[in-house]
Amino acid sequence: MSRPGADAGDNSALVGMLGGVNVPGSLDEFVNAIERPWGNIMRRRRDVSAEALPIPSVAIPWYALGRRPTSPSPKPSRTLAYAAADYFVQDAGSLLALAAAEADSSALRGKWICDLCAAPGGKASALVEAVQTGGGEGFVLANEVIRGRLGALQLNLARTGSDRYAISSLDPQALADQLPGAFDVVVVDAPCSGQALIARGKRNRSALSISQIEHSASRQRRILDAALKMLRDGGWLIYSTCTFAEAENEAQVARLVDLCAAEPFPLGSLEPYRSGEASYRLWPHVHACAGSFAARLRVSGKPQQESKRRQGTRGRTQRPPSWPDWFEDRGPPARLWQLDSRLMGWPDDAPPWVESIAVAGPELAHRTGQTWKPAHAAALRRVETCAATRHLDLDAEAAKRYLRGETIAIETNGWQVARYRGRPLGWIKGSGGVGKNHLPASARTRGELADEGAEPRAV
Repeated sequence: MSRPGADAGDNSALVGMLGGVNVPGSLDEFVNAIERPWGNIMRRRRDVSAEALPIPSVAIPWYALGRRPTSPSPKPSRTLAYAAADYFVQDAGSLLALAAAEADSSALRGKWICDLCAAPGGKASALVEAVQTGGGEGFVLANEVIRGRLGALQLNLARTGSDRYAISSLDPQALADQLPGAFDVVVVDAPCSGQALIARGKRNRSALSISQIEHSASRQRRILDAALKMLRDGGWLIYSTCTFAEAENEAQVARLVDLCAAEPFPLGSLEPYRSGEASYRLWPHVHACAGSFAARLRVSGKPQQESKRRQGTRGRTQRPPSWPDWFEDRGPPARLWQLDSRLMGWPDDAPPWVESIAVAGPELAHRTGQTWKPAHAAALRRVETCAATRHLDLDAEAAKRYLRGETIAIETNGWQVARYRGRPLGWIKGSGGVGKNHLPASARTRGELADEGAEPRAV
């Protein structure tokens, strides 16, 4: 590989991009590692033990719920356990921001959190789990400006089985104007030059150019200013990127501190990765991941602001003409909300602004003509409110067929949730001995899935 950003066969441009940040080990090793693809890791659910995962693995040092596979086969995304949402798949570097937020502990229990740049939902899904630790009644607003990315975000949040989230799609400044001082924690995984994505083919070497870095840094300053406005006094700002440029990382943190907009809030457990007073880095050639940056700041002395509760007219609280039989004797949730042809339901203690901000959420049903059908997210619910009460338990081979979108033999009629080892997979509708498959195309698998070992075990 030629030296990234170098015009004359040396590393001067690369060194300039890194600024005052020292690369651990050899610079040549770092340069070569930028183009090496790193395999995904598993982020297990809190109620699934590491021993119950279907792939042999070792712990990720910086995040307690992360596990790195020690075998190249099967891939983490090719197991029944993954399809049943026993774990999520992501790059190990993306866990650094979650570690800075202490999302693998009980620190976020009951918090109101905004993930300001949320798609595709790897971090947001972890935050949803974290706010519910030990029965916590927190809430996560997952915001994504690009509408085309909302589908993946909705699916990943539905996989949590929770109803304690909403999805918005607003420019960060517009969202901050509507919800000033509303959150305990704001996570900003900012759009960046994406140098850590070169190995995955999602960026080319133009990501190392000065013009791209400066463009990204300007956009990041705007997003960070909006994020600070959304925090209450004492709230945390978690900032992360997948780039190595100092201008997009430590320099952004220094700006906020110099403006007295926030103060460093270091975390002792991340000391081995420290690159600043409350800034941390992972390097591809040292930590066997794509690489990442994360920082944690705290706002203090900030005047309390009242969140605006916009009286939206895009949706209305109501229930279908007849409460669907797939929920049987369980009545509708307290916060039932219809947006166009979709029906969503939140717990009664969800934030008061949810209905005026959300473009999606924990969907219960959708309407085709005058007929209401159950939503995929409703099948995946693991909370008692509106969870389905009729189930079809499948063995491993039947579960694989179901996940490929095939029909399943079934003795009973009507809507039921297909399950594997007690974990929901999706809807199936029985009629005349045939179970019609209602698994969305986006959740279906191609090819063979690996068998599993031990049963999931609570931890």
